[in-house]
Amino acid sequence: LDRSYSSSGSTERRRRPLAVALAVSQLLRAASDEYRPIWTPAIDDELRVIARGQTDLASALLEALEWKPDLVLIVSDGYENDPSRGAAEVARVFREHLDPTRRVSMIHLNPVFDADHYAPKTIGRALPTVGLRDAEDLFTMLGFARFVEGSAPLEELEHYLARRVAQLLGAEDGAQR
Repeated sequence: LDRSYSSSGSTERRRRPLAVALAVSQLLRAASDEYRPIWTPAIDDELRVIARGQTDLASALLEALEWKPDLVLIVSDGYENDPSRGAAEVARVFREHLDPTRRVSMIHLNPVFDADHYAPKTIGRALPTVGLRDAEDLFTMLGFARFVEGSAPLEELEHYLARRVAQLLGAEDGAQR
């Protein structure tokens, strides 16, 4: 979870990336049997989180991978400077040498739209990026995570989307009555 200075957002959207990261952390804590938040820079009380310091996603990713998780989510605007491209290199080496069968899913959730490229800024090729505008979209994005990462076939995505459409249409039918 990135709380570096760049997560303070823009003049139009003050602290939005930081707020999305905090909300994602709270949602995951409530919905998961086992959850370990790792903030960069480190913080003792996430409810008092403020944007400060450099972005060291590599150390946070290494710490997360030590726990041998099934899923690692990185919530960041994609700008990393301590060291630059460190997380991309950690993910590349991990994928190539330690987890070529992709037992661990790693996904980058980016709450910031990169206007220069009309897409969320990526961290690196080994870390697929999904735009996450609002924290309430987290679980929908996690539904896409395995497909985005390449560990799920197209058929699984089609079934997932069909279920989501049915849920949404069912919710709309109930609201119209």
